[in-house]
Order: sequence, then C-alpha cells, then structure tokens
Amino acid sequence: MRVVRALQGLVAVMGACVALVQGASYDIKDARLSVQSFDGSPRVSERYASKDAVQAKQLVAEPDDVIRFSFTIADGAGNQVSGNSLPQQVWVVLADASQEDTARSFVWPLRVRESSAGASFNLRMDKLSPEVRQMLAQQGSDKVYALTLLIGSFAPSAAERLEALTLPFLKLEFGAKFLARLSTTLVSARELAETEDGFRPMRDHFHTFAIEPWQTMPPKIVSLAVACMIIVGPWLLLVSLWKPSALTRKPTLDEAKMGASLVAFELQALWYWIGMPFYVLVPLTLVNAYSLLTSARAMFTRTFVS
Repeated sequence: MRVVRALQGLVAVMGACVALVQGASYDIKDARLSVQSFDGSPRVSERYASKDAVQAKQLVAEPDDVIRFSFTIADGAGNQVSGNSLPQQVWVVLADASQEDTARSFVWPLRVRESSAGASFNLRMDKLSPEVRQMLAQQGSDKVYALTLLIGSFAPSAAERLEALTLPFLKLEFGAKFLARLSTTLVSARELAETEDGFRPMRDHFHTFAIEPWQTMPPKIVSLAVACMIIVGPWLLLVSLWKPSALTRKPTLDEAKMGASLVAFELQALWYWIGMPFYVLVPLTLVNAYSLLTSARAMFTRTFVS
C-alpha cells in the first residue's frame, strides 16, 4: 500500500514538473467572426469552438466592410477564466502577414468583461484611423495583412511560465482602388506640422454619438409591408364608401377605367420604389395619365353636361 502511494506521489510530482516546464496557456471558445457590408449583407460568417479550429481566411477588403470578432477567453483545459486568471493584455494587431516588416503595425487594445471573460473587436473600413490609412497607403496593394489576436499576462510567480496566445484570424488584401481612395484623405506631413505648430486653425470637432442612417433602417421586408399598408389602407376606405352604391348599380366603363388607372398608378409607384428603371417609368406614366384623363373627362361630361 505504501509502495502504491509512493508511486502515485511520484507520478503527481512528475506531472507537475512537466506542466511547469511546458507552461500554462490561453485558449478561446465560443468565438465568432463576421464580415458584412453596411446593409447587412454577409461576406464571412464563421464560428470557432477553440483556437485549433481557427483558420485565417484571406479576404479582399471593401470600403463598406464591417469586421466583428467576439470570443470568450479560456484556459488550456477549455474552462472559462475568471478572477486572477483573467489576462492582463488583450490586443488585436494589424501587421504584414509575411512578418517581413514587423515595425509597421497597428494595435487595438481590447477590454475584457470580468463577468463573462468575453471581448469583442469591431473594425469599420470607412473609419480607419489616419495612422492606419498612412501605413496602408505607403505599403501598397501587393501586401497581405493579418489581423492577429494576442492574449498575454504575467505569470503568478517567477517559477512559472505563462505562454501568450498569438492567433491570426483574418488576412486582408487592400486593392489599388481602395488604397487610392485612402490616399486622397491623407494629411501631408507639412500640413500636419503646420497644424501642430499652430500655423493652422484647429479643425472643428464634432461628436461621434450620432447613429448612421444604415444602422436604423429596417429590413426590406418590413419596409415593403409598411408600404403595402400605406397603399392598401386608403383603397379599403374608398371601397367601403363605394360599396352601397355599387350594390344598386354596376359601374360604367369610364368608372371602371378610372379605377383601373388609379390602381395602376399605385402599383407603378410601388414598383418604382422597389427598383423600376426610369425608362420604363416614363411610358407607363404617360399611358396611365392618358387613360385617367379620358375617363375623368367622360365622367365629368356625363355628370354635369347631361
């Protein structure tokens, strides 16, 4: 019995020594990567259970792209970290994917929520900082950049080692048109120096709390439903008012033609709002207007002249 306990103790000590040599490490779980345009059209949508499942996809960046990457920080065993185990540094780095030029990079620090050990990263291509635009414009369109997640912390003691997590999750290419558009918004070195030295007036600062219009637009199906309600509502009221007279006599040809023209105008307006070409709109409008005027003139003549 003592021999068995001695062997168990020896195995435990050896396991602790091996763990001490290898060091602890960080992992992620419940990660989600999405790249979509302003109107919500998805380009990339991926979910990852751990860091081993992350494969950095290569993508050509568009000016209206919005990149979102959210994750939960876990330990090497896959358990969510908490308390003193939370990392002290969490970054996302944009740098050359080939690692030939490590001096040119940009870092976004991330805030980790203590309650859930989660963090998220959002990047809009239309609101890149001047430093990032300057870096991309100087490097040119032949470079491939990598967005890399870095998670690190100090070890609890000098005898332990805590390995940092370096995880590339997306590779980006910037086309020549995109870089040319960025170059037009860059500030020259002379203008920057003149502004810093006080030779130029400071630019007006506007608050950034306004909500972009595309963020408040409802889905297209909701807009279509509201438009149908607005169009159908008045017609229901009109038909309800016409119903008593319609039961006593049948409508004449001119009255039917006028009602059909009004319906055609409503449908034409709805079609134009959805996407009718202008060269189709003009002839249809002329035909409907002619039919409506002729029927209205005939009804006016019969009602007031006779």
